[in-house]
Amino acid sequence: MLKADPLTGYSLFIMVILALVGSFGWPFLAGLAGCFAWFAASRMFSSLQPLQRIQVLVMLGLGTLGLVFGQFKHTGSFWWLKALEGNQGLVSMLLSVSFLRLIAITDLAAKEKLPLGRAALWKTLLGVHAFGAVINFSAMIIMADRLAIKKGLTPLQALVITRGFTLAAHWSPFFASMGVVLMSAPGASLWKLMPVGLVLAALGLVIAGSLLLANPEAKNTDAYPMHWQALTLPFVLAVSVLAIHTLDESIPVLTLVSLLSILFTLVLLLVRYRYKAAQYLRQHIEITLPSMSGETLLFLSAGVLAAGLGSALQAAEFSLQLDYFGPWQAWLLLLVLVAISGLGVHPVITIATAGGLFSPWVEDPNLLALVFLMAWALGVSLSPLSGTHLAMQGRYGLSSYAFTRWNLGYVGVLLLVQLIALHFYVFLN
Repeated sequence: MLKADPLTGYSLFIMVILALVGSFGWPFLAGLAGCFAWFAASRMFSSLQPLQRIQVLVMLGLGTLGLVFGQFKHTGSFWWLKALEGNQGLVSMLLSVSFLRLIAITDLAAKEKLPLGRAALWKTLLGVHAFGAVINFSAMIIMADRLAIKKGLTPLQALVITRGFTLAAHWSPFFASMGVVLMSAPGASLWKLMPVGLVLAALGLVIAGSLLLANPEAKNTDAYPMHWQALTLPFVLAVSVLAIHTLDESIPVLTLVSLLSILFTLVLLLVRYRYKAAQYLRQHIEITLPSMSGETLLFLSAGVLAAGLGSALQAAEFSLQLDYFGPWQAWLLLLVLVAISGLGVHPVITIATAGGLFSPWVEDPNLLALVFLMAWALGVSLSPLSGTHLAMQGRYGLSSYAFTRWNLGYVGVLLLVQLIALHFYVFLN
């Protein structure tokens, strides 16, 4: 049972509001938003898992060393301010999207008999992908909890859900992956990334489904009772983000996602629940937001790491001196990033680091951004320490390290597909 922590919850909520307002022409609010974010983070640190604490402390330590080194070389206060802001745009998006679970959860499948067989599992795979692309982690947990009620979650069911979910990292503007990538590859365009990411995700779904449902157990495995009307909200939200981004590309994508997530939630809460809307909203702020300690601290500390790396590179006058960054170089970078993720390092760390090193020297930021999106999708599928696999272990008793073994061949196939995709992208551009 989660405990209420109003002070932390409202600090995070104020940070979200300040970050949103600041992104519309009041950049001085970013520092203030950062203060609220770090205050909340200091209160949430004790609730982290041991491994999360190590990762956060390592990023904070390395980032601070880089900032101090830069200060000695007189790089100025710019990087310290960047560290204070600490990826607040990304954190605001994550927290804002979490509000959607208040209106996205329906009772349609709560008491319905679970369908059986390959066709139903295909629907589950596609459903968790589409639903999870907008409400993120919550979609995966909702479906897995429903399947685990009677007999527990089988490895096959867990793989259908996790693979369908993680493939959305290729394209969804509501995923943390897109936020991290747009910040780590400055100049990348959502309009160019999403079509390629959608194609990659579609190919990945076909491959994942074909591999998993060839299992003889599939015909006797329970699936989630997928109701396609439940996907109306994700569809409307995604279209809204793209439509507004088309009309005014000056509004950051992270801002659009955060703002629309909160507005949709407020409107639908009032329409559906009227007088109980305030109660549900308060519970989410006081209980759910403080429970998101892992994501919040991970992304805040990654912001410090990126700022420290930038400060140190500027102070050292480091130059990567890339003569050419084409599909083969992009794929080799992808291999390195995925391999590091397989060792347990979160993709946000590797992407933030690689972004600082490569983004100043790569001519096409969209090519670099595609590599980062691919690395995130495959990295979380391979890593035994990703939040996705740790949730499977903590809630359903499935070893997180077993997922690395189960997904090794699947990731290998996708790496070959992505090599071809990178060559096609370069050829067409």
